Amino acid sequence: MIPEWQDHITIMRAPGKRLAKLHTADGECQDYDSPFRYDAAAVPVAGLQDVLELLRKLLPRHDRCVVRGELLAGGSATGIRRLVHTCNKTGDAPTLADVPRRWLALDWDGIARAESVPAADLERCGDIALEQMPKVFQRTACIIQASANHGIKPGCRLRGWFWCDRPLKTREIMRWLSGTPCDPSVWRPAQPIYTAAPVFGPGRSEHLPSRLLMLPGEDWLICPSPDDLADPPAQPQTPPERVARGAHANRYVDRALSDAADAIISAGVGKRHDTLISESRNLARLVKAGLLAEGDLREVLTRAAAHAGKADAAEIASCLAWGLANPSNAKLPEIRHAA
Repeated sequence: MIPEWQDHITIMRAPGKRLAKLHTADGECQDYDSPFRYDAAAVPVAGLQDVLELLRKLLPRHDRCVVRGELLAGGSATGIRRLVHTCNKTGDAPTLADVPRRWLALDWDGIARAESVPAADLERCGDIALEQMPKVFQRTACIIQASANHGIKPGCRLRGWFWCDRPLKTREIMRWLSGTPCDPSVWRPAQPIYTAAPVFGPGRSEHLPSRLLMLPGEDWLICPSPDDLADPPAQPQTPPERVARGAHANRYVDRALSDAADAIISAGVGKRHDTLISESRNLARLVKAGLLAEGDLREVLTRAAAHAGKADAAEIASCLAWGLANPSNAKLPEIRHAA
């Protein structure tokens, strides 16, 4: 048992693998490797300054990342998978537990940045991202970290690190920050949180003078009370109804909604979260094009997720909010509108 004011960060190491993006001279960006097994260690931290020092050490370590979950094996483990539940295919046992944390990582990907604000100005970029968050985040000290594509792709692409005044459960974070422009995936206990700077191939060099910056403010993020972030009473769930023909401008949209609901319901354990985000992004392009009402998307996908077994309404809402804010870029087919 550690003191209430301390915490741990779980570091995952994959020897010989690249847990950082690779930028090449021709402008290509190669994605992270996907290791099957890792060595892991729990590192104690007792405040935001400790988190900053750890991030500085991890910045050049391209074979390392962190996860929110706690090691079930204790202080260290070797050759483990990132599992919160028993693997249905292999029977491998869980290795990580979903526990409350004092540290909080936020992922902002693509928040609009004016051309007058250079990507190298992490302070201003951080302020732009924080302006999209509840006021308490704007007055609290935090670490701003540039992601692999910050300054390469448009917008502010950052991670923010905070130290909370109490340990927060994953469900509490989902409920609190639903509707903000944060990617909810980093709050999942087994999701990699990439901490290394990108790798630059021959002919390509680092374009940022720094990737880490501490912004001053209050020492702790003042969080809502447990009662304010408590789960609502469970409600009986019924299967989502098919959208009636004629409820939208064309059959394509009706079919897209129905297919999305089917995909979420049929997704296996461990894939429902990603499927919900993927389907919401896909349908969000129809909302953006004016072909689908946002309320219909939320209603159908919320019922589908609940029927699939996702009991946390706040997590569902957070996934849908992120999907709507980040619609797919896939091209829409030529659609003949109803008269």
